[in-house]
Amino acid sequence: MEGHTYHFYNLENQLQERLWEVLKAEYALFLAKEEIPLETPPQPEFGDLSSPLPLKLAGTLRRPPLKIAEKMQGALQEDLPPFIEDITVTAPGYINFHFNYTSLARSFFDAVAVEEDRYGEGKGGKGKKIVIEHTNINPNKAAHIGHLRNACLGDTLARMKRKQGYDVEVQNYIDDTGAAVADIVVGLYHLERECPRDVPFDRFCWDLYTEVNRLYEEDPALKEKEREVLHQIEAGDNEVAQLAKEVANKIVKHHLDIMWHMGVYYNLLTWESDILHLGFWEHAFERLKEEGSLVYETEGPNAGCWVVKLGDLEEFRDLENPDKVLVRSNGTATYTAKDIAYQMWKFGILGKDFLYDRHGLQPDGTVLWTTAPYGNKMTRFGQAHEVINVIDLRQKYLQDVLRLSLHKLGFEKEAAHSIHFAYEVVSLSAATAQELGVEVEGDKKEIYAMSGRHGIGVKADDMLERMVKKATLEVAARHPEMTPEEHRKLAHDIAVGAIRYYMIKYNMNSLIVFDFNEALSMQGNTGPYLQYAYARAANILGRVEPEVAQVVDLRDILIPAELTPPERELIRRMAEYPTFLARAARLLQPSLLAEYTYDLAATFMNFYEEVPVLTAQPHQMRFRIALLQAFRQTLGNALHTLGIPALLRM
Repeated sequence: MEGHTYHFYNLENQLQERLWEVLKAEYALFLAKEEIPLETPPQPEFGDLSSPLPLKLAGTLRRPPLKIAEKMQGALQEDLPPFIEDITVTAPGYINFHFNYTSLARSFFDAVAVEEDRYGEGKGGKGKKIVIEHTNINPNKAAHIGHLRNACLGDTLARMKRKQGYDVEVQNYIDDTGAAVADIVVGLYHLERECPRDVPFDRFCWDLYTEVNRLYEEDPALKEKEREVLHQIEAGDNEVAQLAKEVANKIVKHHLDIMWHMGVYYNLLTWESDILHLGFWEHAFERLKEEGSLVYETEGPNAGCWVVKLGDLEEFRDLENPDKVLVRSNGTATYTAKDIAYQMWKFGILGKDFLYDRHGLQPDGTVLWTTAPYGNKMTRFGQAHEVINVIDLRQKYLQDVLRLSLHKLGFEKEAAHSIHFAYEVVSLSAATAQELGVEVEGDKKEIYAMSGRHGIGVKADDMLERMVKKATLEVAARHPEMTPEEHRKLAHDIAVGAIRYYMIKYNMNSLIVFDFNEALSMQGNTGPYLQYAYARAANILGRVEPEVAQVVDLRDILIPAELTPPERELIRRMAEYPTFLARAARLLQPSLLAEYTYDLAATFMNFYEEVPVLTAQPHQMRFRIALLQAFRQTLGNALHTLGIPALLRM
């Protein structure tokens, strides 16, 4: 907002500030501003925003809350906050703020006219860099819908943070040296399985991974082959290690393809093999030993190991062996040790760096970079102020260990800015599990966990293709004038909107029980509903006479003195976008922005049903056309932040 300040951007903050000032002046009472509550009243006649602050203070001040509210009301009326035309009080002790919608609409229109695609963006993150690591699929089989949730959450989080001015670097970590890849190598190298020419390699590996793990249970000697392969991969420079790298590269290509279809993009691929071969942990180990941050145990269960002492921390105090081993007695490093070194690199405090190369051009026109054993030196990656790891809730303990280990090793600032963005996993409904061939007859369970080892799950590209086929039928029926290619293109965008919204609309702590029928729904609280609202507004604006459109300017439009309730509600919802975007980004809650966007679309659909636009009187029509222009811009900006295509027709 260079050179422009629109007061309604901070309307809630301003009201909290005024309440804080009155509280101090009238009662000599000091509260943190964030402790001053504001909420939307259940009924419009109670105002547009209310504060139950008097109810909260009644015990402290030893006075009836209604009397507190009346006294504060009087003080507030002496100098009304911006965009407030009246302040009322209701029992048992609410202070109610009534907006001046004429001035609110005027400032809102000015903001949208000037900022356009930037409307709603903030600057709170200017000058700060965030590294967000997400997706991180083992490169051993096709991506499934659980991976899609991770990627959709991480990508939306990155988009929200960028809209707040942060320099966001998105990394996708590739574990190409772990057991998952080793299992595929066992199948290819030792069992001599081959991928049929007509089968995509990632789908072939999906079945092969299941087969190899089944054979491990039948033949323990085969499981020993996995350990041999892991040693060969870690050693590198041999036939098995080369095969493992080929497997990982082929699978990553498939993973990137499905994520690009979903509108998910990255800045950097980081490979586990490069971390190992560059000796990140060895470098960190020597440094930490020199600084005295690690402890070598000479007795007890960790004798002969290098550990980080966590026993004095509340989170680990009750554990039988709370201290975390970083180097075992045989000299090998644990996964936690490698994670610590990698996290140190992200913050730019490791003292060692990768080499880099171009991986290729992504469909959005941006370059995807990769770490590479024979790449070039660069200084653009890592060095973050904050690191956010998008990993499901099952990894909470390990992420806690990582963060607290950094703290105990002397990196207090980095530990404080190491964020585990945790979320619940995706399971299957009984109907979907049965459709996939899982035995459910006679079983009372309603939720079925996905299992890569047992081949149970919904492949990401299968779900996308199902969505596209269903949407194509709808589009073809509505638009017979379009070509089959146009049908599929539009259907693809609808499918992407449906999947992305489905994956982020739930609270992070909510288990998603995936059901094909619910995910494929085009009605209700869904991505296609949001797209339909945008298309509906675009359709109306497309029917505006050119000579009328020429005289509709958001900066000069005459705002009626009396607005209808649907008009007022739509203005309010649109003006709230900057607040909700900033709040969702600050709280790391994509679901909060999804909920706001749905409410915005529903508010418009109510406006559309109740208020005529093109048949209204000329002055009303021009104002309502301006409202639609502002709505299309606001909803379009919100959809872009959610990664949902904004469509001109449905």
